[in-house]
Amino acid sequence: MATSRGGRRGIALAILALATCHSTLLGQGANPVESARPNVLMIAIDDLRPMLGCYGETTVKTPHIDALAGRGMLFERAYCQYSKCGPSRLSLLTGLRPDSVGVFTHKDADMRAFREAHEDLHSIPRWFKAHGYHTRGFGKVYHDGWDDPRDWSEPAEPGREKEMLEIVDEKAIADVPFEQRAGVPTLVAERLECPAIQAPDVPDEALFAGRMTNRVIELLGERARQDAPFFFAVGYRRPHLPFVAPKRWFDSYEPDPSWLMPPDERRPPKGAPLMAWFNSDGYLGTARNQGLTMPVRPKSVEEGMAWAGYELRSYVGLPNHGPISDADQLRVQHAYRACVSYVDAQVGRLLATLRASGLEENTVVLLWSDHGWHLGEQGAWSKMTNYEIATRVPLIIAAPGEAYEAGKTESLAELVDLYPTLCELTGLPLPDHLEGDSLVPVLRDSSATVKELARSQYPRFRGRYDGRAFRDERHRLVEWIDTQSGEIVERELYDHEVDPVETVNLADRPESAEILRRFQSRK
Repeated sequence: MATSRGGRRGIALAILALATCHSTLLGQGANPVESARPNVLMIAIDDLRPMLGCYGETTVKTPHIDALAGRGMLFERAYCQYSKCGPSRLSLLTGLRPDSVGVFTHKDADMRAFREAHEDLHSIPRWFKAHGYHTRGFGKVYHDGWDDPRDWSEPAEPGREKEMLEIVDEKAIADVPFEQRAGVPTLVAERLECPAIQAPDVPDEALFAGRMTNRVIELLGERARQDAPFFFAVGYRRPHLPFVAPKRWFDSYEPDPSWLMPPDERRPPKGAPLMAWFNSDGYLGTARNQGLTMPVRPKSVEEGMAWAGYELRSYVGLPNHGPISDADQLRVQHAYRACVSYVDAQVGRLLATLRASGLEENTVVLLWSDHGWHLGEQGAWSKMTNYEIATRVPLIIAAPGEAYEAGKTESLAELVDLYPTLCELTGLPLPDHLEGDSLVPVLRDSSATVKELARSQYPRFRGRYDGRAFRDERHRLVEWIDTQSGEIVERELYDHEVDPVETVNLADRPESAEILRRFQSRK
């Protein structure tokens, strides 16, 4: 049940106060309209499924994100538009659905073509910059190398492209006192030589995420002394592979076999087509580089499961092919949790800085992930499916002012909705191109509804099949379209009331006909 937040200064009060001292502000050269607008701190976390304490996950320690959820609105049913980081982030930042963006890969040529075709399209930070905001980007906001310098008031902070394969040379730190290990440079590993999991005994700031947080904290302190509102986008890469976090976060967990899911949840859904869960796209070359022959389309479920999750398998320390043992699965579960807690600690430092600097009362804080992540569910690892696990994301919005509730909502939301939401929360006009819906009605009333369906998509077999997912309040429908004929060749239907892990495809059952007709009428 949502409750109204009390005892906090509303935006209306800030505007009133500024209006009262209008002449004084003008004499100091400040713009009262700009100064009244709330700041925005947007926190993006890569590959983060809603595996957080505030989402009811008791085996993960995330006190700081939980605290943010306690003073904001947590969306139980928020979904990405594309379960791959580059296209997902581009959709979110432009306010366009993937089909309108037209970028479905991580090829730089596709991105250049998009920029050329949409020269005047304003992303979220570029729109805010055009309306008087000081905009800065830190870490992974866009996909690597896709930043547009026009978005930022100052150049994006350097170094984040190296973070993905960042590891610690443990021999180099062996004789260095712990408190000095943050000064030992980290390494950038070769992809095929990079460990899947590393727990170096170093301080948090020895890794990029900790150093980046230090820099953001420094600049937040500077912004507290400025009049112009700011838009800061801070992107944390972990828990993206490889799972590298300081040892103390690994030590904060005792691995528990109960983390492993039941055997029937580790297999593809009964009656699901192959393209729904098996992903070779993008990893065939990696397998070849390791001297392996990976099938484009396996001949059986068992053969497919022996190769499924190749993004995970392509790192050192896990089997490239064949079963992933319970022991290895537990190691992955442990490492994922450690990385989540490491990032949670960095988020906590940012939020503490907002409070200490007096910025919290006039800053919209928005936390999201670009997509979910399979931890063996349905025989899959990583993302890049149209299932609930890969498309459902954590989404928390804490907006200042008495008009907005704190609590949880079951209202459907999409990442493409964040652009119009931020504009409405900050009083900016809406650009004409937006394809999402503002979530502000839900922030004011957790029982409000702004959409009937959440839409996601992901193709398969090098674009031969186009998967389209539709999520309503109870069911998930996935349609697989043959891109050559335009015909729907497969359907999947899952009932979350009785099957929340999506283990049985109900699409071909006679009793599902009415549900399918209802989806057709709302698509």
